[in-house]
Amino acid sequence: MSRPLKVRACTGPLVVAALLGLAACKEEAKPTAPRVPEVVVETVVAQTTPLTVDLVAEIRAYREVDLYPRVSGQIVRQNFKPGQKVREGELLFSIDPRAYDEAIIDAQAKLAEAEAVLARARQDVTRYAPLLPDNAIPRQTYDQAVASEQQNAAVVKARRAALEKVRLDRSYADVRSPIAGQVGLQKIEVGGLASAGQTVLATVSTLDPVVAYFSIPEVDYIAFARRHLSVKKDGKSPIALLLADGSTYAQSGTLDFADRALDAATGTLTLRAVFPNPEGLLRPGMNTRVRIVYEVAQNALLIPQKAVTELLGKRFASVVGAGDKVEQRPIKTGARIGEKWLVEDGLKAGEIIVVDGLQKAQPGTVVKPLAATRP
Repeated sequence: MSRPLKVRACTGPLVVAALLGLAACKEEAKPTAPRVPEVVVETVVAQTTPLTVDLVAEIRAYREVDLYPRVSGQIVRQNFKPGQKVREGELLFSIDPRAYDEAIIDAQAKLAEAEAVLARARQDVTRYAPLLPDNAIPRQTYDQAVASEQQNAAVVKARRAALEKVRLDRSYADVRSPIAGQVGLQKIEVGGLASAGQTVLATVSTLDPVVAYFSIPEVDYIAFARRHLSVKKDGKSPIALLLADGSTYAQSGTLDFADRALDAATGTLTLRAVFPNPEGLLRPGMNTRVRIVYEVAQNALLIPQKAVTELLGKRFASVVGAGDKVEQRPIKTGARIGEKWLVEDGLKAGEIIVVDGLQKAQPGTVVKPLAATRP
């Protein structure tokens, strides 16, 4: 009678353990819900924005003149310090004038001699003229006196011109600045021999204002020309200067020259812009960039470049639609403005695009959108 009781006592704990084991297996087999990926999104906003293009430019002096001597001789004096500002007509170099002083004295003497001969010839004409009506002298004698007077008058004019020529040469012995500006380093030292029209003495440049030369493609030029003509009435300038350190020059520029024809080899047109330079920051030879506004787009859609993916030559944007589901949308981009693309087709204002976390935003994926933080 006691054996059956022992069996029931042993099977009770075993059944409980088995039931607990089955319950644990059921809990372990229950699948875990996948985690929704988080992505940073941004709302596409329509705005008015200027469309610009950056072009490589070279800074040059507004006026730059190489000084050549107009007469030959030895440099005896330098009347400036390299780099200083000079006025128009200021004396810069002096060439040994002694040979030209002697030439002036010689020309003066020859002129005086010619004038004396002319005076004697005129006296003969004056003396012979009253005697001619009475046939007191032959007509030939009078005619010879008149011809001699005219010949000596021509000699006087030639000698006077020669005197003016040597005086002019003497004035060229003083080399003066033809423009106001800044003079560079002398290219010949005092004591050196300068040859007329061959030896460069120094260079003088006008540095306020300066000019920037740049070339623009034909298509961009047409758009820029139309824009320039439209804003010219308002007195606005669309040209900015970008320096080598990435900063924008404080003074804006104005277009003052366009070449007469496009370069057939490159298909570009050379333009020139003038920039004020009161502080002397800009120097000839600087390689900079000019930024010109060729159009002002109304209701333009700008999206960050990092929000655009490219595949097989086409560009796409990841749009977060209903239910936070991602759609990969083909788009057409236009100009690049800073760190953004101008979207011409494929997006509408108010749509939400993924700007960060594109690797997690696969087409058809449900995401958790987070608003982008702006600086």
